Amino acid sequence: METNLILALFGGVVLVLSLFSSALQRMSLPGPVLALAFGVLIGPYVLDLLRIEDFAEDPGGLLEEAARLTLAVGLAGVALRLPHGYWRRNVRWMLVIIGLGMPLMLVVATGILSATLGVPFLLAVLLGAILTPTDPVVSTPIVTGSLAERRVPESVRFDISAESGVNDGLGYLFVMLPVLLLTAPEVAWRDFFGTVLLREVLGAALFGAVAGYLLGRLFTAARRRNLMEESSYLGFLLPFALAVLGAAKLLGTDAILAVFVAAAVFGQVIPQRDEAQQDKVEDAVNRLFLLPIFVLLGLALPIAEWIALAWIPPVALISAVLVRRLVTLWALRPLIRGLHDRRETFFLSWFGPIGVSALFYATMAERLTGDDRIFVYTSLAITLSVVVHGLTTAPISGWLGRHEVGASRSDGARS
Repeated sequence: METNLILALFGGVVLVLSLFSSALQRMSLPGPVLALAFGVLIGPYVLDLLRIEDFAEDPGGLLEEAARLTLAVGLAGVALRLPHGYWRRNVRWMLVIIGLGMPLMLVVATGILSATLGVPFLLAVLLGAILTPTDPVVSTPIVTGSLAERRVPESVRFDISAESGVNDGLGYLFVMLPVLLLTAPEVAWRDFFGTVLLREVLGAALFGAVAGYLLGRLFTAARRRNLMEESSYLGFLLPFALAVLGAAKLLGTDAILAVFVAAAVFGQVIPQRDEAQQDKVEDAVNRLFLLPIFVLLGLALPIAEWIALAWIPPVALISAVLVRRLVTLWALRPLIRGLHDRRETFFLSWFGPIGVSALFYATMAERLTGDDRIFVYTSLAITLSVVVHGLTTAPISGWLGRHEVGASRSDGARS
């Protein structure tokens, strides 16, 4: 493997996409779409400059670990993006979209895949669980940056961020049940409640809350005593995410959920001024981690296997991704009517992209079950979602922004 070639290609694409990020976003060509396309371009199906096998003997293990690290950093950034008091003010939204929304999205996605994909029911449930969570990393271009800030209301951006962070961590709970039923059906329910729910999920939430509170107090004390330079923000965010990720995994908990809970608590403990500074650092770090994982995925896409699937699986998968969200948000509309109007509800129901979290859960599930169809189907669904949601970000956010401006002017005229 030529190290200098990898550095030039990966560093070059991050550099170019960062330089022109605003212009590309206005053209509805966000970074994940172009990074994925670049991975395909340099991969075995086009220029054949690099192959995923050049990086590791176990490509699935490499993708799982890369996705896990990307999620840790991305989730920390998502949690720090939320303002002080967000969780207290938005209890109803979180209870509705997580408590009712996640199970309903799983049911809808599973129903579509079971009826159209031609796979066993438990595999359809597993795929539905992988596709259920909204990806916090792919959602970043939708809710951050100057374009999003001008066009998308703050409440919508915060609600997408919060939902994607929580449901991504809880996605482990949804994925592990069908995995256990497929691999150890005789003890599946015992292990699900005794190990997955109690130790891994609830344990992760408890550990994350304690770690986030203590680190927040430590951070605040260090800043108050001038022990920390302004430039140390970047040096704090990465170790924070990675330390919690590693410690939570060593404790045998759901490390992804632990990172998000820790960052969410940390963000509420530190002063608002410091939180805003962390926000800026998070955007830069996210770009550094977000784009390479999509280049890596582009190298690994099983395009030959996709071609052998014909046309029904792609239609089934993109339908599951889009419809699971549309049906759920509009079914729950009576419960969130006071929070978002119809146009905002449409925006929320459309933008439920999948990406790095689905890649992580797919590679994990494939490792645990040994079924390589999981990666073939999930990678196709990720690609379709990244393209469809990426290309529609600018026009739909522009439509929502024009509505918001018009509504503000109408309110001003009436007053």
